Amino acid sequence: METTAEHILDAVERLVCIEGTRKLTIDAVAAEAGMSKGGVLYNFRSKHELLLGVIRRVVSEVRERTYTLSDKLTEQGVACPILRASFQIYKEYREKTAPKALFALAAQEPELVAEFQDMSTEFGRAISGEVSDPVMGHMCLLIIDGLYYRQALGIEHCSTGEIDGLIDRVLEITSQNYRYAELNAEAGN
Repeated sequence: METTAEHILDAVERLVCIEGTRKLTIDAVAAEAGMSKGGVLYNFRSKHELLLGVIRRVVSEVRERTYTLSDKLTEQGVACPILRASFQIYKEYREKTAPKALFALAAQEPELVAEFQDMSTEFGRAISGEVSDPVMGHMCLLIIDGLYYRQALGIEHCSTGEIDGLIDRVLEITSQNYRYAELNAEAGN
């Protein structure tokens, strides 16, 4: 069951996607959430707290979901589990408003996105560590970032099926690269 705070943050996400952060007000959030201004202020004391709440919720959800999925993939012996989990999370989030809200926040309130930047850096290091070729690892990070940014900006020239095909191909290449590196390590090369 959704809490009042989550309901309010859902309203903030919707408004940020439509209006950006500059026109976001407590009154607008209250109207979007279908509650009183006092009800919003009871949960969040300022616009800044509302925006920070959105970011913290998204970061927490993405981090938790990515590591849970990565742990399952690791147990299955799958190559590059963080990379695979990152692509899966993209697929789950591409229809949600969260990436658009984060992009709007980054553009208008850059100091608020430090937690998201930290999480992205953390995942980037993990992906770079599991992809044996540093150039391939960097390419994977750019592909993931590009998919999120294009979705957030509404720049979709490819169908969902084409994007899924791209993701499958990248995972195929990185898996082959991973297996090749394992074989070389076993051979002592």
